[in-house]
Amino acid sequence: MTAKKNKKDSHGLPTVVLVGRVNVGKSTLFNRLLGEKKALVSPIAGTTRDVNYGVCSWRDRQILLTDTGGFIFHPTSEIEKAIFSHAEAAIRNATLILFIVDLHDGLNPNDRDYIRSIRRWTKAPLLIVGNKADTMRDRISTHEPEWLTVGLGAPIPVSAISGSGTGDLLDIILPLLPETAPAEEEPKKRIKVAIIGRTNVGKSSLVNRVLGEERVIVSAMPHTTREPHDTLIQYQDTSILLIDTVGIRRKTKVSSRIEREGVKRSIDNIRKSDVVLFVLESTVTPSKQEKRLIDICVEAGSSVCIIVNKWDLVVEKQSKTVLAYEDLFRNYFPFLSWAPMVFLSALTGQRIHTILDIVITLYEERSKIIPEDQLREFLYKARTRQPPQWLRGQKKPYINELIQKKASPPTFELVVRERFSIPTAYLRYLENRIREQFGFDGAPIRIYTSESEKEYFGKKKQK
Repeated sequence: MTAKKNKKDSHGLPTVVLVGRVNVGKSTLFNRLLGEKKALVSPIAGTTRDVNYGVCSWRDRQILLTDTGGFIFHPTSEIEKAIFSHAEAAIRNATLILFIVDLHDGLNPNDRDYIRSIRRWTKAPLLIVGNKADTMRDRISTHEPEWLTVGLGAPIPVSAISGSGTGDLLDIILPLLPETAPAEEEPKKRIKVAIIGRTNVGKSSLVNRVLGEERVIVSAMPHTTREPHDTLIQYQDTSILLIDTVGIRRKTKVSSRIEREGVKRSIDNIRKSDVVLFVLESTVTPSKQEKRLIDICVEAGSSVCIIVNKWDLVVEKQSKTVLAYEDLFRNYFPFLSWAPMVFLSALTGQRIHTILDIVITLYEERSKIIPEDQLREFLYKARTRQPPQWLRGQKKPYINELIQKKASPPTFELVVRERFSIPTAYLRYLENRIREQFGFDGAPIRIYTSESEKEYFGKKKQK
């Protein structure tokens, strides 16, 4: 069972798909049209594997751009076949297709074969775009007779590097697209969710299972995902951005520039996420690298849900098996006692239907604001139950009030007479009491102390 019920693609926009051979500049053009460096660009052939999406705005209209992996007309490896299959699926769902060629290389027989295949797959309009038109000579070359042999007319000249001709390209595209209906009212919530973990723990399989379709390439080969890929969906009137990140391993093992850039972008996405789905394998012992990933999440203030994937590999399960495994994993992450843990299988779909509901719950928990009167009552009871201990060399600790400064993540200020008079252990005590009374499941709680601005001992504090 998937979480497809009550879920739909929230774009609803005409889709323009960029296709072509490897290294013709599709991803560079994709980034140029979007106005951001969303796709990973490299001179290494085959850098782009998964289909990438982005919304392009032009003349008060929006287009869903789709970047595909460079085609290899007769794929042999598992990855090449997956790239070809995903590109074909994108083409079949396209409103319009841009066939990108390198003006310096000209046409080759594979280009012609691929164009014939595209015409069999779809009746959508097909335009040929000549990239790397960086000089006047390059632009003039679009009128050479060879380009007319495929029946698409002269290529539209652009330079993805400089941006030259891209505005003209968009002006040509717009009249060929259907007018879009007025945008629907924005959902009340938009939650950014990063799926993180080591290589081959099943992050991409989890994303596909949640979406109910093969949106990203899955392979047993490590490092199949080279860059973060996001998918915007709507679930129960909530907009959710799912981000499939690159498998992250120790820096000493990262050798290629492509992997370094993919890891960097993945960490950036973690730091900007509301909720992180931290994926582990049921049969693999966590390492120091996983602890470092959790440190990044907590430092960023992201809410965390621990996903133990490949639960189907655990054989002879009994009634207490889940509790035993939960104790095992929590021993590795004792500082994540506040994070929920889910045992599932992306392969079989077991418990996948719970993921999006958990995401919404964690977002609501991290967004809570506690009324001031409840915080005053809470502090009185907590202080009565266990007053702060004296620290050697410090004045007697006295707490004036507890103030929630913000939500997402929940952050509290403890107003005291002397900033350093409150032991760290007492702050942990308050955190635990806050969780007992107010929840904040899955969210890191921040508490800091500040000196009171009020008068005490009959004298006004000197600044």
